[in-house]
Amino acid sequence: MKKSKIFATVVYFIFTFGIGLVFALTLPGYFATFTAPAEVISDALKSGDFITGIVLTEPVGFNRKPVLESNFEQGGGIILYETVMEVYDRDTAQDSGAAANGLVHGMLFKCYEGYVYGVDGYYDVFAQQNNGTSLSVTAEDGKETKLSLLDYDADGNGTNDGISNYTQSGFIVVEIRDSDVSSVKTLRFTDKTGEVVLTAEAEQSLAFGSGFFDCFGDIAAYNQLVAAGNKADISAEESARIIEQRNDYVNAVTEALEAAPDCSVTAKSEEYKAAVDTVNGIANRKAIPFIVVYFVAIYIIADFLLGSHLIIKFFKWFLFKVCKIPHKEKQKVDKADFFGHDYFSMVTVKLDLSEVPEFNGSVEIKYTNTSEEAVFTLLKSEDYTATVRLKAGIYVNPFIDIDRAYAPVDLPDNLEVEGYQMEKTIKIVKREG
Repeated sequence: MKKSKIFATVVYFIFTFGIGLVFALTLPGYFATFTAPAEVISDALKSGDFITGIVLTEPVGFNRKPVLESNFEQGGGIILYETVMEVYDRDTAQDSGAAANGLVHGMLFKCYEGYVYGVDGYYDVFAQQNNGTSLSVTAEDGKETKLSLLDYDADGNGTNDGISNYTQSGFIVVEIRDSDVSSVKTLRFTDKTGEVVLTAEAEQSLAFGSGFFDCFGDIAAYNQLVAAGNKADISAEESARIIEQRNDYVNAVTEALEAAPDCSVTAKSEEYKAAVDTVNGIANRKAIPFIVVYFVAIYIIADFLLGSHLIIKFFKWFLFKVCKIPHKEKQKVDKADFFGHDYFSMVTVKLDLSEVPEFNGSVEIKYTNTSEEAVFTLLKSEDYTATVRLKAGIYVNPFIDIDRAYAPVDLPDNLEVEGYQMEKTIKIVKREG
């Protein structure tokens, strides 16, 4: 294999295997984060396994007993749980100023979290213009707050047109934060036309107060610790003190949740562990075939473009040797049959004077056949190269006229003239003695 081909092969495999390694490391995580959870949630909601659905929203903790559960007349329903969620938005956790204006990464908030499910046959929420889809929450005091449900822009015009989970998996995630409303009594879901299609009402007003929420103590004070820890100019000692206080808070909340009936730390619940295993299994089943196909493809491409065509050779062996499929053998073509006999060839003879650089005489080489004589006169002025037009055939009886102090070492006994051009190099050495 030529050096350039070896170099190209090495570069090709380093580059393609590098990309393959990136796929192998990132694809399972990608599917586990963006596609598999929605599949698991969708299946869980269809089977009535609402706990699996709620743990995959990944709250810090949740109450196993739903606070609102209602079925709609047209089919499907809504279910909400008491949860405390953690903000996951690293881009906003830059300084205390950002924290003063709202929640940033690592802060906690109380909310009622759940799903609307089984309504995809009649609840239409997609429209690229004047989409009226929303959730209206009526509090105990009668105040109505409109919350947005739309989360993706299909046409790229800067206005959201639909609900991604609903479009892809048939459910809607409902999250009502304590910062949005003071309490929850009635929920009204409008469709794309703005008409109320789904309605649900809590038996008692939900005001973000219960034994579950009490387990979290002073959330506002904890969020202040998070904001303080995000300051750019914080000292190492202050950072260590804040981390210790945050850990003490987390430990206290964990103990309180584990002691409270029906309350759970999400990460420690059996349902969460089982759901994560299911998600990872789906993610691996999606990623592994892609990765295998990728590596097979790069090998096939390499074998055809850079390799020795082992794939073609294997199939030829399998088809013709194993399966015994008949095929025509390539006939060997004799040189005489290929070129014929009645043609002329341009024959060039050169001298190799690498061992006798001092040589400067003339040389004449002769061959004969039955009808023609081949004479090559080699002169220094012509770089000891001579070309003669000869009829194809075999020339014999070699003769060389050269200074007797020198001799050829590889003058052929027969000069076989074939092809339309040919070249022969004769090496000259100095005679011994």
